Amino acid sequence: MTGTLVILGGADGSASTYRRARELGYRTICVDRRGDAVARPLADEFVLASIRDPRLIAGELDGRADIVGVLSPASDTGLPAQRELARRWGLPDLSAAAVCASQDKSYFRAVCDQLGFASYGYVAGAADGELALQAAALRFPVLVKPLDAQSSRGIQVCDDASEVAAAAREAARFASDGGVIVEEYLAGKHYSAEAFVDRGQIAFVGVSARTMTPAPYFVTTAHRVPADLTAEQERELTEVLNALVAELDYQRGPLTIDLLIDPAGRMHLIEMGARVGGNGLGELVRHAYGVDTVAASIAAATGDPADVAQTRSRAAVSEVLYTDHPGVVTEVVGADEASAVPELVELILFASAGQEVLPYHNAANKLGHFVVVADDPDQAAAAAAAIRATLRFDLSGAA
Repeated sequence: MTGTLVILGGADGSASTYRRARELGYRTICVDRRGDAVARPLADEFVLASIRDPRLIAGELDGRADIVGVLSPASDTGLPAQRELARRWGLPDLSAAAVCASQDKSYFRAVCDQLGFASYGYVAGAADGELALQAAALRFPVLVKPLDAQSSRGIQVCDDASEVAAAAREAARFASDGGVIVEEYLAGKHYSAEAFVDRGQIAFVGVSARTMTPAPYFVTTAHRVPADLTAEQERELTEVLNALVAELDYQRGPLTIDLLIDPAGRMHLIEMGARVGGNGLGELVRHAYGVDTVAASIAAATGDPADVAQTRSRAAVSEVLYTDHPGVVTEVVGADEASAVPELVELILFASAGQEVLPYHNAANKLGHFVVVADDPDQAAAAAAAIRATLRFDLSGAA
């Protein structure tokens, strides 16, 4: 492969795209508003700009003949810029509806309702008294979220209508335009689906069981394959996703979905992104299913063919490394021993000695992640437990 990829965002979730692009022979340009972005060292070039500002990015890069694709991996925030830049440069782009459904939680809910999917109550709007009045008609408890933030930022749990107004004001701090959504809380089992769309149809979907921190943060801590979906539920998921991408006119590219199956067996789609997922999901899917969704996302951005035929079925675990306490890392202990675990296929550390770290209240505060793969779930779980027991981050100032 030849040419340069513009990758919007340099956060930890994008690292696998930079590495895979280099393996495939592409040069990469990292665009981020932070000069110290985690993935910046993995790129060949860097543009200091917000991924919300396609005009500024275009001003830096217009006229270059080497750009062959633009992506926003693991970040919904950059999808509008991805679409605008791709259209500006004559590259494969996303539908406006797919971008909107990825960014606006209320729009996604409305699409799901229109398609007749399993539903739950919600209201959305500005964080004002009217929203709190509307929310009082919902079934409590409820979750209050920023309309367009990701990584579990700004989520609040309310057990009573009297709590909604304050929670909405807090959530609005994390939204680009102050918009907030209030959703009825659903009990059930959580899953993630990594899919690839080709010619408007689901060409591949791989499902992992998802573990999260408890209320009030609900941040992902692990993904496990195989998930415990029945064959009928897997067929239902594919049918639902086919209906979704048809409605959104999403023709080709990656798709990540959070879903929940409630105690009655109803499948609820929670959120989507027209992109690859973070937290090592690309490596998890590649080793569990033999499908390289990261390479496929690059192929979609460049207009090249992608092979997403499943070639294997193995057990795998992806886990986030994090701390419950703030502090400064004094030492990372056990990395070499963890690397010697035979089932380990990826260990990425984002925090090192001397770095200030925060409690894992949103996904941006992760310290790293690892992926293990094995022939059966018990073996994969044992390997993950061995790594957790071996690897630790010592902190000064931690309680």
